[in-house]
Amino acid sequence: MRVVILVIFLFLHGIKGNCQKIYSLDENRAYIDSIASIIKSTSSDSIKCLYSYKVALLHLKAQNIQEYKDYLHKANTLKNKFPFLKDVAFYYNAYEPYLKGDIDGFERELGKANLALKKYANVEAYRLRSITLQNIGILYQMKNKEAAFMDILVNEAIPVAKKSGDNEVICNLYKGIGNVLLNTNQFEKAEEYLKQAMHYIEKENKESPTLLESKLDTNIIYAEILVELNKLNEAKQKLDKIYSLLKNYPNSNLNGSYYYVEGLYYSKLKDYKKALKSFDLGIIKQSEVQNTNGINRIKFRQYQVYFELKEYTKARDILEYLIENNPQIIDKKNNYNELAKVYEAIGDSKKAYFYAKKYTILNDSLNKSMFQEQILEMEAKFNKFENENKIKLLEFQKEKVEIIAKNNRFRSFIFGVLSVILLAAVALLWKLNSNQKKLNKQKELNYKQELAVFENQQKLNVAKALLEGEEVERKRIARDLHDGLGSMLSRLKMYFNKLKQENNKVSEEINSLLDSSIKELRGVSQNLMPEALLKLGLEEALRDLCFASKTPENKIEFQFLAQNLNLPKNKEIAIYRIIQELLNNALKYAKATEILVSCSENKNVFYITVEDNGIGFKVDEVENKDHMGLKNISYRVAFLEGKLEIDSHPNKGTSIYIEIINK
Repeated sequence: MRVVILVIFLFLHGIKGNCQKIYSLDENRAYIDSIASIIKSTSSDSIKCLYSYKVALLHLKAQNIQEYKDYLHKANTLKNKFPFLKDVAFYYNAYEPYLKGDIDGFERELGKANLALKKYANVEAYRLRSITLQNIGILYQMKNKEAAFMDILVNEAIPVAKKSGDNEVICNLYKGIGNVLLNTNQFEKAEEYLKQAMHYIEKENKESPTLLESKLDTNIIYAEILVELNKLNEAKQKLDKIYSLLKNYPNSNLNGSYYYVEGLYYSKLKDYKKALKSFDLGIIKQSEVQNTNGINRIKFRQYQVYFELKEYTKARDILEYLIENNPQIIDKKNNYNELAKVYEAIGDSKKAYFYAKKYTILNDSLNKSMFQEQILEMEAKFNKFENENKIKLLEFQKEKVEIIAKNNRFRSFIFGVLSVILLAAVALLWKLNSNQKKLNKQKELNYKQELAVFENQQKLNVAKALLEGEEVERKRIARDLHDGLGSMLSRLKMYFNKLKQENNKVSEEINSLLDSSIKELRGVSQNLMPEALLKLGLEEALRDLCFASKTPENKIEFQFLAQNLNLPKNKEIAIYRIIQELLNNALKYAKATEILVSCSENKNVFYITVEDNGIGFKVDEVENKDHMGLKNISYRVAFLEGKLEIDSHPNKGTSIYIEIINK
């Protein structure tokens, strides 16, 4: 239920927004005045320009918009004299479209700033670039591109920030990553990044108008993670430390976040009276700064407490308020689901069904939207791959032309010399003879390759016939088991039940044995020829397979991203057997605890991806040992005229990719 926060890092400031709210201790006036006095007293235009930009953003933090614009204009009139400041200006001016609500313009200007600052290798450039990259990442986060957000922070922003040596900026970057992991309930990983953030913010001793704010904000987020991890003693120590500092700033909007975490702490202790008191204080503080998202966040926690206390009327009222006042679609969907639970607990089945249905409709709509986004991303990746191949082909052709041209010049020179020198003529004859031998060897090699291709084709034909015969025999055995022995066992169970009614002394062990036999028989029949595959199609059959393969020790995620799939039944059966074998290998041999099975289609190509976190193996060694499981998979892929790629390393898991052309 934690709302993803828009974090905007300004130069020398760790400004963190929640619905464009800025965390502050309201203590920056003296710092602003000190910089403004430097601007007035200095005769250097470069210093005036740089410090005017700094003061402009300090005013933006304090929400003094007119002062921000005045100082920004003053800096822009001086920037053109200095190449570095001219490029720095891209960053400071990027916030103008943001203030107008033009998020796309904001992202575009940040991209320009990143490119402009990339040319410089000084502390100032590194610091501004790291903040710029952070903001670009946050815009990815707003578009639900969490992977892109993590990538740009981990691989670009943090390395650049470390070059700047600004520990406060580095802290805020680690804190931003930890916040994302906290939002997605990855509490252990979030704790690792918050430890890094704490390490850097505690090292920082340089004066900054936001240093104390950053320390408090970092400690509050860390305390929340500790509560979620049930490290309550550590969390209480953090909360006491935060309170001792924050009590001196009663008007700071960090107070709302503090009381939220304090309420969570008491909820974990099941001291619901104190939890509700903390939540009430948090709502008051968030209301004072008009932080709607902060209020909604606390109210949802209040709802959870009232639900635990079985005060369903109060719980219902809070959820109805949240549905009315929270514009986030994902939160609204979750609130519908929670409201259905409340009405079910009250005993109002009609309303419980009504809100459960609203939840289902909204959830399906979101899933469809996410599916469409995934398809677009896949198409973009495919197009990028195609373009890269075209570029490589053009480069190869260019190199080939250059080589041919060089060879032609060289040959012209050689032939000119040979026309005059008899010895060169002899050398030419020797060279021709040597080339003829090479040609003969090449012909012999080509013949061997053609023979090998023919032999492989014959093996493939034999394997194809065996696989088709195997599936026919599987169907026959499954039908015989189901229709013959299955019916007999079912009738036998009916007779035992009838005898049990007439004679209570009939053995329960025999009855249990019959149940187990029938269940085992159905499992064997299902494994031989899954009924879901014949009746419901490939997607449902694979979904059933993944579900049946789950155990308390392993997790299997199944994705099927193919619409209007039209594969022949024999291909569907072959695909099912391939994935069945891969799952068996991952669970039995790789000892995997997490497995991803993904199927998708693009144009006329069907893609299969199976990834696991198992013990892995050396592909060359397994292939040399003629591993039967992999051989069966290879035969089936060859039968489908597909491509198979295996990526595995010891202790690093296994990824298997298969492409099948749907003709």
